[in-house]
Amino acid sequence: MSAPRIRRIWPVLTSAAALAIGLAACSSGSPSTNDQGSGPELTHISVTALDIPDAVTIEIAQKEGFFKQQGLTVSVQTVAASEDTTPELLAHSIDFVTENYVGMYTQQQQNPALQLHVVADDLQAAPGVFEIMVPKNSKITSPADLKGKTIAFPGPGPSIGSLSMNVLFSAYHIPVNDFTNVITPFPDMPGVLAAGKVDAAWATEPFVTIMEAAGARPLVDVMTGPLANFPISCWATTGWFIDHYPRTVAAFQRAIVKAQQVAASNQPLVRSLLPTFIKGLPPQIANVMALGTYNTTLSLTRMERVADVMEEYKILPANFNVQSMYYPLPSGS
Repeated sequence: MSAPRIRRIWPVLTSAAALAIGLAACSSGSPSTNDQGSGPELTHISVTALDIPDAVTIEIAQKEGFFKQQGLTVSVQTVAASEDTTPELLAHSIDFVTENYVGMYTQQQQNPALQLHVVADDLQAAPGVFEIMVPKNSKITSPADLKGKTIAFPGPGPSIGSLSMNVLFSAYHIPVNDFTNVITPFPDMPGVLAAGKVDAAWATEPFVTIMEAAGARPLVDVMTGPLANFPISCWATTGWFIDHYPRTVAAFQRAIVKAQQVAASNQPLVRSLLPTFIKGLPPQIANVMALGTYNTTLSLTRMERVADVMEEYKILPANFNVQSMYYPLPSGS
């Protein structure tokens, strides 16, 4: 496992405390279908995004005019968890969502009628983005010490967090479920950890940096070893939407891939936009936090990698059909 990171965080101590308070308040389509010509069938679409760095590319696509270039006007709403989108997707009241792969595969397994399709990749794990955090003076010094402990996670059920813990515990020959999941929204984790209400917290950026600045320390980077460069999130829609509006899907794909390309090549821009996209995030935090890798291609192999690990840990059945969820990018993207 990787050694704890050391960051130059002293200038952001005050901002980190303020941020912790501020955030707490606050199928069907064939592979060739999306190559059909002409403009989108719909000019107004709705997109649901998580309020985390993964989805900042939606902000880039808006500000850089990529959606406008494709004839789209986009309304964006944020949600706390991907699974919250199931009723609206089934009712066709939202069109596209950002999803983490683990949550999305579980969502599809539990709700086959969704016919979820990945239309663009989003974020891939990178060093320092996903960490187990413990209090400064904690007696926990090794992942093996997490056995039987209380760990804060942002939600219940299968997730990238729980999957990474299964992989981590397996490496230390600990039963994969030998910890207590304390459901804690990311913005609340710094306070909960500092108050001793949990033994550890499974955190992602910017909350890793916030906790570090407040005195907590990283125990282990969970996205190393078998999970190094692991696919994290993507953009998705339903088979119903693809069937009815294939040119709109292609327009969305072209715009979001352009935004992914900008995010992948321009970290300063990403850092400058994060405080706009994530409410209450000070620029000082955005400037030092670790960033994931923004993918610019869509790969069935990467999608299958996630399912393979989920199947290994009995989160998905062995016959789970990943290929049916793969919707290639349009030509020229």
